[in-house]
Amino acid sequence: MTDGEEQLRQQVKLLGEKFLLRTAGQITTLREQMLRLRAGDRDALVVIQELTHKIHGSGAMFGFADLSDRAGEIERLIVAGDDTLDRLDTLIDQLGAALEATRSSNR
Repeated sequence: MTDGEEQLRQQVKLLGEKFLLRTAGQITTLREQMLRLRAGDRDALVVIQELTHKIHGSGAMFGFADLSDRAGEIERLIVAGDDTLDRLDTLIDQLGAALEATRSSNR
């Protein structure tokens, strides 16, 4: 491997680590939005859909398939109009678990 290739690999790894850190904050935001949704604020669905869309795409780009798949499932559920609160809570919990598993395997 050339020095340039190694440098690029390290930069991608750093970006992936930053993505995982940012995603942890976004999962906190998702949980906060669920509280808003449970209180009757339907605008929270837009925020949840936008965040999960970003996690879905970026997770796939960095090779974090399980994380991407979980976020994609939430996004598809909302787009389909199925916003069952208990199901969304479960999926957000699964997304958090996928994040923790991904972070553990990347150490």
